[in-house]
Amino acid sequence: MAELKAMTPITGTAGQMSSTGNITGPDTYTGVSMMDLLATVGGITENNAIRVTAKDQYSMTISYNQLTTGNFTVINSTNGKETAPTKTPVVFLAYAMNGTDIGDTVGPLRLGIMTDTNQVTEGHWWVKWAQKIEVITTETPWTLHLEGAMATDIDPASFESCAAIGCHGEKWTDDQGHVWEGVPLYYFVGKVDDTQDTHDAASFNTALADKGYNIHVVGKDGTIEEFTSAEVKNNTNIILAFRRDGAPLPENQWPLKVVGSNVVSSRQVGQVFKIKLEGANITSAASTTTTATPTNTTTTTATTTADTGTTVLTVTSGSATKTYTLAQLKALPSTTGTGMTKNKAGTISAPSSCVGVTLTKLISEVGGMTSNQSVKITASDSFTKTFSYDAVYNGNGITVMDKSGNTTTPTAQPYLLLIYTKDGSALDSSTGPVQLGIITATDQVSENSLWIKSVVKVEIISP
Repeated sequence: MAELKAMTPITGTAGQMSSTGNITGPDTYTGVSMMDLLATVGGITENNAIRVTAKDQYSMTISYNQLTTGNFTVINSTNGKETAPTKTPVVFLAYAMNGTDIGDTVGPLRLGIMTDTNQVTEGHWWVKWAQKIEVITTETPWTLHLEGAMATDIDPASFESCAAIGCHGEKWTDDQGHVWEGVPLYYFVGKVDDTQDTHDAASFNTALADKGYNIHVVGKDGTIEEFTSAEVKNNTNIILAFRRDGAPLPENQWPLKVVGSNVVSSRQVGQVFKIKLEGANITSAASTTTTATPTNTTTTTATTTADTGTTVLTVTSGSATKTYTLAQLKALPSTTGTGMTKNKAGTISAPSSCVGVTLTKLISEVGGMTSNQSVKITASDSFTKTFSYDAVYNGNGITVMDKSGNTTTPTAQPYLLLIYTKDGSALDSSTGPVQLGIITATDQVSENSLWIKSVVKVEIISP
């Protein structure tokens, strides 16, 4: 403790909101910034994360992005609603609160997120009785795509943090003695069953589940297993697992598999990359698992040719290259979302229903990408635009506006979509056959400059 207190201290306000909505703080904390602490053991790179473990073995994983950019949900401590941070959140290890050493009730050391006056963060990030900090190597990137009344992506670090025992984590031992670790399926369903995306398990809309809808769990081999909202409702025995016997899943099941005592072996889908909600009671702002058929069958000559064998898109990563005709692109799992744009003159377009393939899906087709890489998009006229890993997988750095054109906090994570159908019609030669667009919440707008017409190439590039 003396050595920690000898380091440069930081003091500021911090507090937390529990999964039940109870807010504690903000209080004044003193401690050591996590980045300063990590610097004493050589620092951290984009290929790392940290795992903080308590004396009761509760653990939490925090990504490089969260450590360096403060990418945490911030909550107004007065009304309990999400808000934009007025200061960049800082991960720190606290040893004093309100001028007094933290006692054994939660300390003597506690991991926290320092924010600003009247702002707090979600309580699951706070690790009491912190005893061990490990710098770990992040796994090969993967994305779990959730689609329902809204759409969002879950990355490995977020999944592992959620899977901590004491957060939302569950374990199940099968009849061969293998121990599976993960998160109940209903938790992820609850993130997109309506437009209220909160971290806690209470985000699952039980009233909507009682009305009935279906949940499609999709594997990379094309397997689709259907669960009903009734059987998934608050069921901790249907688990989306990411670990078996303490290690990542075997290659033929990686990255995620549905298991549990309420899941017979024939329904245990592996290589899960997508969960989609379907039914009359789900107001879809997301996707379908089949390609939408254009209502207008009139297409340009270029689009017709593309459908019949011309390569319209090339995706590359190092020596890995994949080419797609329009028909092949449409054969991939499709996503439907809403897009609106604001141009330099301030004019906002009408909302468009866009169908296409997510950029993350195309990236996965050539082996994925690491957090230090970026994606270059090239149009047929040689115009290019580059997006960071953080923008592609987390929507960070993508400005979102309301319908008046004012910058606002996204109510759903924006994501990049390679569009081939808009408002029920194939794209014409002025924008297609493939266009990059930004999919947002139905009432939010993105910058027109981020929409790229006539995309012909997607390239993963390294620094």
